[in-house]
Amino acid sequence: MDTLKDRVLVTILSVSLGVAFWIFACAISSTSDMGTTDKNEVSKSEVKQKNIPIQGAITHVHEPDDSSKTIIDIVIGKEFTGKLPEHIDSIAVTGPKGELTLGKSDFSYYPQFRDFWIRIPGAPEPGTYTFTVSSGNRRGSAIDTQSNLRIIPLPDTRTISPVEGETITTKSPHFSWGAVDADVPLYYRIDIKDMKDNYIYRTSYFKDMFSVRLPPDLLQVGETYLWRVRVADGTNWIELNNRSHNQWQKISVGQSQEENVYRYQVPVETADGWQTSSLNEEGVDVEKINELMHCILNGHDEVKNVHSVLLVKNGKLVLEEYFYGSHQNHMHHIQSDTKSITSILVGIAYDRKILPSLDKNVYEFFPEYRGTKWIDQKYEIKLKDVLTMTAGLNWDEKTLPFSNPRNDIVAMNQSNNWIKYVLDKDTIEPPGKRFNYNGGLTILLGGVIKNTSGLYVDKFAEEYLFGPLSISEYYWYKHPDGTIHTGGGLHLRSRDMAKIGYLMLNDGKWEGKQIVSKEWVHESTKAHVSTGGHRYGYQWWRGKTIKNNQVIDAFWAWGHGGQFIFVLPEMDLVVVFTAKPRENPGYSERAFNMLTNFIIPAVMPPGPPREIAKVDVKVLETYVGTYRFKHNGETETVNIFLKDNRLYGRGDDEEIAELLPETENQFFGTSKDIGDFKLKFVKDQKGDIMRFLLNFSPQFSYLSIAFDKINP
Repeated sequence: MDTLKDRVLVTILSVSLGVAFWIFACAISSTSDMGTTDKNEVSKSEVKQKNIPIQGAITHVHEPDDSSKTIIDIVIGKEFTGKLPEHIDSIAVTGPKGELTLGKSDFSYYPQFRDFWIRIPGAPEPGTYTFTVSSGNRRGSAIDTQSNLRIIPLPDTRTISPVEGETITTKSPHFSWGAVDADVPLYYRIDIKDMKDNYIYRTSYFKDMFSVRLPPDLLQVGETYLWRVRVADGTNWIELNNRSHNQWQKISVGQSQEENVYRYQVPVETADGWQTSSLNEEGVDVEKINELMHCILNGHDEVKNVHSVLLVKNGKLVLEEYFYGSHQNHMHHIQSDTKSITSILVGIAYDRKILPSLDKNVYEFFPEYRGTKWIDQKYEIKLKDVLTMTAGLNWDEKTLPFSNPRNDIVAMNQSNNWIKYVLDKDTIEPPGKRFNYNGGLTILLGGVIKNTSGLYVDKFAEEYLFGPLSISEYYWYKHPDGTIHTGGGLHLRSRDMAKIGYLMLNDGKWEGKQIVSKEWVHESTKAHVSTGGHRYGYQWWRGKTIKNNQVIDAFWAWGHGGQFIFVLPEMDLVVVFTAKPRENPGYSERAFNMLTNFIIPAVMPPGPPREIAKVDVKVLETYVGTYRFKHNGETETVNIFLKDNRLYGRGDDEEIAELLPETENQFFGTSKDIGDFKLKFVKDQKGDIMRFLLNFSPQFSYLSIAFDKINP
């Protein structure tokens, strides 16, 4: 039989799953048109689509034998449904001095990446190159420019680990290398392939990355692999002009794999504004953090796919750990955390009187969209209703699969104009009444900022938020018409996500400067509406949990795949998690479990023993009986009974939990199934016990469940 926790979670499961689906839909909308580049997709070789979508790049490579080579890559977009490579009839490349004597037969083909490529002796001529492919009467072309020709020094194999011939003996091996000396910023990545020439792992290019921790069990026991370090002067295969790499290093994996040992290190202070400190100095239990890190490093199921964990305690960065190819300079796709940052931008506009009132009808901000339903019918949907996702629209982000155009976020993404799509939706209920997760509404918030300030959101954020916070590394996904994806298209470093959290913790201040008003911080993060499982403010989530018999309040930004910014004001704590953005089921449960089972206990010292009140046994006898909770046809029964003049409770097929009195009618306890809980008995007008209220916190949502007494 299901446990009590499983039963009562029925009250929030549909909402929680719906939120996960909705957030994933936003992730799809912000990535589905990004092509095949490694990182920033807006680049100098923007595809010129002529039936066949392609991307092309020209690269100067410094080879390990000290020679120079020219690499040409032509990647065929997935929208081309013909058979590759057979259905490509011809390939032509034109350089600064005219057409190169190359044809399709000169190119090799990598099916893993849909990539036609060739290596030519010598450095490329500086200038613009045009790449053209044909298939029947269809054509496609792209351009790239070799603008700066330089020699990138080779990685020094004397600084790398593991070395040639080494045997790997740990589940999550650590790869490292030394910095390459150059007078330009350099970006590093590693490649790993099997002995059949199949790439099994490669990172993106990260600035000043000198080590990578591989995911557990990526390398198979007894197998042999090749690995190398690449160094480049750009962040992806199109933008970079020059790169180098060392010789492939052959390594093998031993038959026995040891677990990894974690060693805590104080975060390094950089020029980004963070002061750092140690866990010990800020009163954080090192052993509890070590336990969490050990679980992550060794691939335990409850914490798998985590990319980074950062803690800010007492205003100082005390923990900064990255895993599985992530790095301090990695601009992570933060998914729907973007919505919470958009809320801050709305607050800044409101503080500066750019936005006159949150009670203004939204249609008034979009006079250029006459002909849409919101404008023509003058929907009385206020800006506040958009912020709280209570617009009352006929909007569906739940429909699966996420390619289904019935899913509104998918249909919006496929439309020619995101804002017009949202403004053409019908209303089905009065605004301001019911929460319905709607990423399109957040797109409107970006439009409101643009139409009132004259700046697209990326420029507005740069001037009023990111600039003052010294956030210089970021990327926004944009619609071709210039609209910014404020619903889920922002990429940030984990350190900068932590700045956002601390800004909100610190009442809108950073380094003594008021960035957004204290009033907006409090108003936007307080509970305005119930989502069924949590509370929701202005694009921020809110909830509570119980630890050491204390109720702990928090608010957070929540992005698909496990991107979280948790703020716990009473603990002076900010927690940042990033994780695998897609194909990562169970990410929310893992994040909440890491927070409640590891981090909060590490920060919260054990309190004094709870005082247990004395309650007359005759009073306790009145609580004895059977209590029942019903919801959607499901029933859970709890029996309350006395033993040795002490009160106990037991649910269906659960362990017995003692009820310890705080007062005559309020009790507390701990259950293996639901954790810490509180329980209050309620009387009717005659003084008879009619029910008890059970309070506990599944996934950081402080629930109150009523169990009615069904017999004396």
